[in-house]
Amino acid sequence: MLVEFFGLIVLPMIGLQRKFSLLTLLLIFQFGLVAQDIELTNPDLEAVPKMGKTFPTSNLMLGWIDCGVYSFPKESAPDIHPDKYWLNTKQAASGYTYVGMVVRTNETWESICQKMKTPMQAGQCYEFSVQLARSTDYWSGTKSLDGSTSRVEENYVTPAVLRIWGGSLRCGENQLLAESSPVKNNEWQVYNFKFKPKSNYSYIKFEAFYKTPTFDLYNGHILMDDMSTLVAVDCEKKEEPELVEVEPPKAKPIQVNEKEKADAEETLAVVEANPEPVEEYKKPEILLELRNPDKLKKGQVIRLKKLYFLADSSAIPQKSYPVLKELGSFLKFNKDVIIEVGGHTNGIPPHSFCDSLSTVRAKTVADYLVIEGVHPEQIKYKGYGKRLPLASNETMPGRARNQRVEIKILAK
Repeated sequence: MLVEFFGLIVLPMIGLQRKFSLLTLLLIFQFGLVAQDIELTNPDLEAVPKMGKTFPTSNLMLGWIDCGVYSFPKESAPDIHPDKYWLNTKQAASGYTYVGMVVRTNETWESICQKMKTPMQAGQCYEFSVQLARSTDYWSGTKSLDGSTSRVEENYVTPAVLRIWGGSLRCGENQLLAESSPVKNNEWQVYNFKFKPKSNYSYIKFEAFYKTPTFDLYNGHILMDDMSTLVAVDCEKKEEPELVEVEPPKAKPIQVNEKEKADAEETLAVVEANPEPVEEYKKPEILLELRNPDKLKKGQVIRLKKLYFLADSSAIPQKSYPVLKELGSFLKFNKDVIIEVGGHTNGIPPHSFCDSLSTVRAKTVADYLVIEGVHPEQIKYKGYGKRLPLASNETMPGRARNQRVEIKILAK
């Protein structure tokens, strides 16, 4: 009876489990997997401290893959720190060791990746953090483009950035998920990222890269440690700033000094009779071609030097303001000059992306000039995409030259 009793109970339960499993599969296919956090393997980057070696002895750490094996097989793998060889004895942010990755003057750079325990899901937002730093000394040998090693070691101390990629294959670069600012801090600092994959990605890749735009390749490095879990978050969630009620200061009784009052009234009368002069025009110090307006020619093209944008964005960082203010001042004092702002990209992305990005960047510059007080009729804008390259897109310096914003003199 006991066996039969359990048989009567268990068999229906098995049937229900099968039905439930089929229903679960149907829901998964119809609505997608339930979002979940993703823990990385060996997020503290623990291993035996050692100098990176070239393939096939370039094995790194548990859970991690050296992507240079595929991209730059003649170059060494990232280094495991701390070790006195690099004159870098900084202690790890978490655990005992951490990773150092470099960018080089021969247009090579280091990166690592791993296959995640569960894939990132398309359309799901994730928050992630990692601790980054830069050492004051990071000596290493260099190789030229032909692979020959330099006899003199160089100090790889120029700040680099961290790029985070999502990929469907090992070391793949299907989507650039996030990019840090140049890592200049010598002490460990937490860098926070939020990204939204466009597809399901099984691999995540961390790459040292040059700060962009750059016209000269350089030797630089970043140090990386203490990676967080990829936390699935609501894409629409917006953090509201905390409101703090500030108690107004208690008013103090005002004691009127008749002499000071008379002096103030006299000063006010002088100011009202002599208003501040209109903005004084200063000759350009960046756009030297604008120093002599009489020599400008219709159709002349001038590149806006020292104008930068955030990667794949029309956002203009503060360090670009001086050249835009200089151009705005020139146009306000030369109201007969009409310009076209032209945006250009490198030749890597597809035409649709290049056309859109170049147009919105050109419009952003035009809008900024109008805000500066330039008459809208003095400005036109146009995005040329990747149709008018100045150099080859096969090299990084060439791509940097092609990605630019220019002005064209339409009338003067």
